[in-house]
This record gives sequence, structure tokens and C-alpha cells, in this order.
Amino acid sequence: MSTLHAVVMAGGSGTRFWPASRAARPKQFLPLTDGKPMVQATIDRLAGLCGEDQVWVVAGKKLAKPLTKLLPSLPKERLLLEPEARDTAPCIALAAATIAARDPAATMVVLPADHVIAPVDAFQAMLRAGAAIAQDGETLVTFGIAPTFPATGYGYVECGEALTGQTGAFTVRRFREKPDRATAEGFLQAGSFLWNSGIFVWRVGAILAAMRAADPELGAAADAMLAAAQKGEKTALQRAFLKAPKRSIDYAVMEKAAKVAVVRAPIRWDDVGSFPALGAVAAPDADGNVVVAANGASCLPLQSGGNVVYADGARTVALFGVSDLVVVAVDDAVLVCPKDRAQDLKALVEHVRASGRTDLL
Repeated sequence: MSTLHAVVMAGGSGTRFWPASRAARPKQFLPLTDGKPMVQATIDRLAGLCGEDQVWVVAGKKLAKPLTKLLPSLPKERLLLEPEARDTAPCIALAAATIAARDPAATMVVLPADHVIAPVDAFQAMLRAGAAIAQDGETLVTFGIAPTFPATGYGYVECGEALTGQTGAFTVRRFREKPDRATAEGFLQAGSFLWNSGIFVWRVGAILAAMRAADPELGAAADAMLAAAQKGEKTALQRAFLKAPKRSIDYAVMEKAAKVAVVRAPIRWDDVGSFPALGAVAAPDADGNVVVAANGASCLPLQSGGNVVYADGARTVALFGVSDLVVVAVDDAVLVCPKDRAQDLKALVEHVRASGRTDLL
């Protein structure tokens, strides 16, 4: 099997975690997993799967300094900086080109930096299984999560035929966008649909070839990035990146690729998309309150239930006689909102921006 490289995508903004998440401290920087920043927990999850010098992190230029501080052991050359956010397809093209210039036969795992995943041994086993499938040099492999409820916030993968000799692996019949409730219920009942985890594995040559075939504009930009990386021309590499179209990898490549497989992931997985999802990180107390307190913070609830509290720093959040709220206390801001409105925080972030309080963003 070829050398395995891991690419951690750490460029998201996480607006549904405001005010804990800010431009210089996005969601993946927050200490949500065992007190560790999520990006560090993601890297730690790879220990033993690939060598330390085969781990790469991709993020925007504005995050260079905070990431360097957050990940002091990550060599500067393995922090790949995007000149601007252009979605996941250009991000993956940049990483694939950089790795291919160094190791043309490499196998590449792609991971978001902001997922909660356990157990680690099952996670690594599924990646190894996917890497084995990808060794044909053509198949693009994704990983699907068995749905436990009719989620409308996730994309879905429909499984086709089982792959011979591969347990829990299937051809991909099609990708489906985030569905409405009735459609999601149909997916759940069908039993052939998995949640799209956003985790992938492939040979670097396979993903570059798939980009050329599925999206010529993306493929041309990726080839220009590869040529620049092979020559060590950083400025040319950045220019080539800026020519890549703003598209997701699913839309640009995966939905159109000729050979795509999905491996059913035997893991506990959550993308922690909003504050109510912190139940995947911390167990509720006897009254159903979920509390994540970091860096000296604490919570004192009384006659309160079903709340979600995130606190960071030397502060105490006291709850009295309240229920089903999200309470966030960090730095210079406090958020209080009904738990069922937490998915709409982007509207509040835009209100903060329109009010001229960009210091809070």
C-alpha cells in the first residue's frame, strides 16, 4: 500500500457557534473534545495511522498565526494556507497538488477538523479499509454514517452494490443533498442511505484525474497548482489556487466521478453543527443540562433543566428556574437564546455585523 497522508481541513467559520467562535478563533479551535481544540483532537486521532510528517493542515491565511500557536509541533511547511476561502474542492486540490509533488503515489485521507468521532481504533480501521479500496488508483472512497433519525441537516449517500471482499463497502448509487423531513424519513425507512460524513480517501493521482474529468476548470487549476508545487513556486501556487472555482468537492467531483465507493463507518460521529449538539461532547446532568466549561469556567444550575451551557475562562454561569435555553459566556460577550432557535444564529451574526460591532466577530 502506498504512503498514507492525512489532510485536515481547518478553514471553516462556524458562525452557529458565535460568540464562542470568532474570525480568529473558529469552531475548530474551541476546546470541545476532552478540553482540546477540535483541530488538535482530529490530529491526535491519526496517531499511529500515518507518520507525523504525513499530516497536513489546510486553512485560510488569516488563521496562520493562531494555528501556529495552537499547533506548535506542526512544521510550517505542512500548514497549507489558502489566500481566500473557496469551498472544499479548491482546498482539496491544493492539498493533493502539494502532496503529489512530494509523493506522486501517495494515498490521501481528507478530514474536517470539527467532528467528534469515537472510538479511535474503529475510526482508524475504517480509514485503512477505505485506503485498501483506493489502491486501484481509480476509486474515490467516502465514508457514510448509519442514520439514527431523519436528519434534514446532513447530505446522504445512497448505497449500490456491495463490493466483493469488502465488508460494509458499496458502490455509490448517488449523492443526495440535505432533504426535507418527509424525504429524510423515506431515506431512513429505505435502509440503503447513509449520512455523508465528509471524510474521504483516494490516491492523489485519482483525485487529480477525477477533477480533470468532472470539472475542467477545477482540473486546470489543480494542474497549475501541481506544476507550481513541483517547482517550489509558492506565489504561482497561490495564483493557481485563486483560479479554482468556488465549489464543494461533492458537487464538483464526487457526484460526477466514474468510480466512487462508500464504506459504512462503524463509529460514533457528530459534526457538532450547533450548540444543542454539544450533547455529543458532554453528558447531560440529572436535569438534562449539557455543560461544556473550559479554562476555569463553571456552571451552577438550580431548578433548571434542558439547557445547553458553553463557558470559557474564569467565570461562573448560574441558572435559576430556566429551561431549554442556550447560554454562552466567553470573553466580551454573552448569548442567551431558546434552544430551538440555535440553528438560526447566522441571522444574529448578521445583525451584529449590521450594527457595526465587527469587534465581536
